[in-house]
Amino acid sequence: MKEILKTLLIFCIFIITGCCSQTRTDRIKSKEQVIGRSGITFVRGAELHYIIEGKGIPCIVLGHSLSQRRILSQELRNHFMFIFSDLRHDAQSNCSLDTSEINLDTYLDDIKKVQDTLNVKKIAIFAHSHHAFLAVEYTRKYPDKVSHIIITGCKPSIAWGAGDEFWESDASDERKNIFNQNWEKLSIGDLNRMSPKERYIKTYIAMTPKLLYDPKGDLSYIVDVIDNNKDVYLHLQLAILGNYDIIKGSKISIPVFLALGRYDYVCPYKLWEERKSVFQNLSYNLFDKSGHFPMVEEQELFDKKVIDWIGNH
Repeated sequence: MKEILKTLLIFCIFIITGCCSQTRTDRIKSKEQVIGRSGITFVRGAELHYIIEGKGIPCIVLGHSLSQRRILSQELRNHFMFIFSDLRHDAQSNCSLDTSEINLDTYLDDIKKVQDTLNVKKIAIFAHSHHAFLAVEYTRKYPDKVSHIIITGCKPSIAWGAGDEFWESDASDERKNIFNQNWEKLSIGDLNRMSPKERYIKTYIAMTPKLLYDPKGDLSYIVDVIDNNKDVYLHLQLAILGNYDIIKGSKISIPVFLALGRYDYVCPYKLWEERKSVFQNLSYNLFDKSGHFPMVEEQELFDKKVIDWIGNH
């Protein structure tokens, strides 16, 4: 069972990931194919779909564009012009490169191409879970292109097994029982008969006690639109980011908003205790009634904190 859980964690646990206002022409001018407020950025071997929503500070949101739209509120769209952009491991991006040709710089240059395509000189970045690594490294590579970083539900390093240790020492018996019951309902035979997407959704939802403050909460509306290129996604996780540790790079001076959930057993908040110093202008926010998704679980408080922070920076 432990090996099964580890495999499923590698495959699925780190990804997650209103009305449209008019584009401000002085902020964004598309140089590529644009249909209304959506379009495609063409990069080497992939087509990155994007959707633009909101008004205010330009902010690129890394990750599956359809799922990320569901975790950020309409209120935030009154303060940010979100550019929800796929990455090349998202299935609709149609990545045609062999994984041997894809490295960290490939991802970072993809993000730069989106920013340059939309003619935004400086941009904020929102990144959830493992996408936070890409946000940090993009800022390190292109410091003059980033104004702010907002990262949520993330770890400062891959730290395989750290979540399990925190779970065993911290989670209540009730939470553990619900988790075990969820997995008992999923047999290996049933999982093998499912499509990859259905298997992903079922296993992710079974992980709810490790992901939400409410161990019986509903994650389906967040994950049911996600569709990934499995080979490229696993290459990102295991080959590109397999030994990642944020402390190994240079310090970052631009404003950073870090939001973590007290009950996130995938990305334990305690891992940041010795690594927060990498951010020289950090707003550290621990949400006491959240797990992996503070922007959803404590939306009103999260929105207020982000809006106040961005207004002061």
